[in-house]
Amino acid sequence: MSRDKEKDVNDLKNNSDNMEIEEEMNSSNNENQNSNDNADHDKSSVNEETDRDSSGKSSNKSKKSGKNVDQDEFEDSEYIEDEDLEDDTDDLEKAFEEETRRMNAKKMKRDARIPKGMTPEEYRAQKRKDTIKNIAIAFLAILLLLTLFSNTIMNVTLPQVATAYVASNEISPQIRGTGTLTAGSTYDVVITQTRKIATVEVKVGDTVEKDQVLYTLEDAESEELETAKKSAEDAKDAYDLAMFSADIPAEDITSIRNGASLSFDKFIKELSEANDNYSAALQADTDVQAQIDEYEYYKKIASLYVTADSDRDKSTTGTTTMSDADIVYQQTLLEEQITDLTEEITKYETIISEFESMYGTDAQVYEDSSESFISAYNAYREAIDNKYVAESKKGVAEREKAKLADFGNLETRNASYYDGLIASAEENKKQTAQALTEAEKTKTEVLAKIKAEIELVQARTDYEQAQAKVDKLEETAIGATVNAPVAGTITNLAYKAGENTKANETMATIQLEGQVLTMSFSVTTEQAKKVKVGQAASAQNAWAYSDLSAVLTSITNDTTDPNGHKVLNFEVSGSDLSAGQSLSLVLGENAVTYDMVVPNSAIREDNNGKFILILESRSTPFGNRYIARRADVTVTASDDSNSAITGNIEAYSYVITTSTAPIQSGDQVRLQDSNS
Repeated sequence: MSRDKEKDVNDLKNNSDNMEIEEEMNSSNNENQNSNDNADHDKSSVNEETDRDSSGKSSNKSKKSGKNVDQDEFEDSEYIEDEDLEDDTDDLEKAFEEETRRMNAKKMKRDARIPKGMTPEEYRAQKRKDTIKNIAIAFLAILLLLTLFSNTIMNVTLPQVATAYVASNEISPQIRGTGTLTAGSTYDVVITQTRKIATVEVKVGDTVEKDQVLYTLEDAESEELETAKKSAEDAKDAYDLAMFSADIPAEDITSIRNGASLSFDKFIKELSEANDNYSAALQADTDVQAQIDEYEYYKKIASLYVTADSDRDKSTTGTTTMSDADIVYQQTLLEEQITDLTEEITKYETIISEFESMYGTDAQVYEDSSESFISAYNAYREAIDNKYVAESKKGVAEREKAKLADFGNLETRNASYYDGLIASAEENKKQTAQALTEAEKTKTEVLAKIKAEIELVQARTDYEQAQAKVDKLEETAIGATVNAPVAGTITNLAYKAGENTKANETMATIQLEGQVLTMSFSVTTEQAKKVKVGQAASAQNAWAYSDLSAVLTSITNDTTDPNGHKVLNFEVSGSDLSAGQSLSLVLGENAVTYDMVVPNSAIREDNNGKFILILESRSTPFGNRYIARRADVTVTASDDSNSAITGNIEAYSYVITTSTAPIQSGDQVRLQDSNS
């Protein structure tokens, strides 16, 4: 039952809060009632609610009493629950009373704010006027602040500039530059092996004599020597293997091992004889084969005849089974064969003609012949042989075509007539074929022998060269030192003790004795126009040198900026100078005073010429305003930092030197804090 009580109290509080919110939101609807009436009304409402609760309580009690009379058998626990219900009702009444007092007190407190003699409507109207007045005051205050600080707010967005006076000053057109002294002629000491440095015997700046020790090397084989030994072993193996070639006669192998040179005259003679024998055998075999082909064709044509006379040995007129169409067909085949052979002959003639036009008709293979020539020569000889074969076949086809045109001449012949001729030609063909095979074998053997001997001699040469390289590296492999090849001054040492050298890299640089030092530095093209070759220069800190002499020897283009810069080259001498030293030189005219001088950073240029931006000050109710104004000028002289100008400007004017953003004439700017 206690939970029900808490719920009723919470509902009462929520209702009370809702009443307050509703009263605040709808206060305009309650303005016609005074505070006392409202309080009495609320109190009456609460009392009525309380009376209803009390009557309800009495009713509940009577009901409970009636229930107790009718049901005497209920247990004691049921009577305990009725007592709890009465307690909860009392607590609820107390909560209602407490909440009513709180609401009345809050209402009286709110009404107490209204001044005496003023109705709530008048009070709310007065508060509305006060709110409007406060808003107007705040707006006017903000407007005043914005007006007062508009200058500062605007300045934040303006470009910030630095200025300088246009005043009298000196212009020194002298050119200054710094460069590194280098020897006019130096010698680079190079080692050809990768070795480890044991000690360094000199230092930069030392004067050395010829053959003086610069480095000592550790006693160990270099990587190059190890590689050379491996190459020599491989070359020897290849040489030994080449001597076992079956294509080389034993006497030639022995001669080559003993160091004999190749006899190209012998090679040429052997190769020429082999080529000539092969060509002759090929022609003989080709001619016999052509005769056989021709007989075979005639036999084919003769076999097409059938005569009425059984005596084929007599000249008779018979009938033929070979029609005119058959003759035309056979002629067509022969014509196609002749055409193909003609094209083949033309191809070979082209190869022959190109070779003879380049090398002549009597070209031969010589000792100094290149591989390309030998290849072309072999193709030339092969083309000659193939051309002969093609011409022979073409001649046979042409004769067969002519015989076919005179078809009647074959009537007195029969197929068996040609069998004897073919058999005789084939016997001859066996002999020519065997001769051709032997000639081809001889030619192949000669070519293989020549190639094998050349490879053997080349292998012997490779081995000898590899072994010679090993011998040369071994001469300096143990206890070696690196000595100065010339006398002079050490200007560079590339290695320290304990480091490994790199093959073919400079180990040290020596400035030769008696050589003139040189130096150079880059200047603008305009500066280079103010000096000339032969002009003397001096050191910027001349007091540090006793006998320094520097002369401008040449003016060259600056490779990094050929259009905008030049390089001044000097010859320098002096007892206090050495290669590798940095030196600053100055040359040009003496300083001259000008009336109007500005920093170089103030000079600007566009399509209309050079100009400066002068800073003008304008007074306003809110402070000074600064405006940039253009003034066209002419630069009469300049040096590294300043320029002398003339133009429609006044001395001691402020000129803008730098700005935080691009500006133009007429733009408003602001000064840097240091100049404000």
